[in-house]
Amino acid sequence: MKRLDLHGLFIHDAWKTVARFIDECYYSNIKTCEIICGQGAIKQEIETWLSLNNKVRKFTITRTNGSYIVKLIKKDKK
Repeated sequence: MKRLDLHGLFIHDAWKTVARFIDECYYSNIKTCEIICGQGAIKQEIETWLSLNNKVRKFTITRTNGSYIVKLIKKDKK
């Protein structure tokens, strides 16, 4: 599973990095990925970012509460 670790990033940089990461996974036909955000300020924002991204089908927080498993929509076969 492809993973992205956001530790050490500022909020705005993390937001752009998450958007690029989801796009990269989507266009590579990766259906499930993990985003590690820790317990800080990014965690307070990431659910909004994921909810607003049209390539995200579903996301769930892990048992450790420091990362999210993200399921992506199927890529169009154009």
